[in-house]
Amino acid sequence: MTTGNKMTNQSSHGHRGREAGMDVAANSGSCEWPRALLLWRTVPAHGFDFMRRAAVTECMRRTSSTIDVWRKAVGGDAASAMGMALRMEIPSEITARTDFVMTVLLNSALRGSAGASLVLSYLLRRMPIDRVLRSRLATSWLAHNFRNAWPELDRGRNGRLGGARQGEDSK
Repeated sequence: MTTGNKMTNQSSHGHRGREAGMDVAANSGSCEWPRALLLWRTVPAHGFDFMRRAAVTECMRRTSSTIDVWRKAVGGDAASAMGMALRMEIPSEITARTDFVMTVLLNSALRGSAGASLVLSYLLRRMPIDRVLRSRLATSWLAHNFRNAWPELDRGRNGRLGGARQGEDSK
């Protein structure tokens, strides 16, 4: 696998741990594509605004591989991305490879794959990141699936959960 910037075992973004995640969340407006590799473990599903989505897309655009499953996954094939992620051993600490695999999975989730969102949630719960953050991120991807499957559950124009009740006007 190669990218526009050469990746090392330490990864080109040079950040490690929770401090790096805080930096990405705080500076989302200037999110360069290498920083997109941190987003899967720092930003909940509802936090993916245009800039963050664009950073993930750009990261995928700059990534290439001679390995068929990687090519498919990077190209947006959700089944390939899920298969790669589920075959990955859960690391004792986050590595550049973990960031790449999870970002490829994130890309599929952001492109609308309900399966990728569920796998992302499942794997987030097993990753070596802060327990509270891990739970918050994983739950956000489950909620993301519910919102996509049942948009009527989101708040309606009248501000109530589910919109107007049956038989009521939505004045």
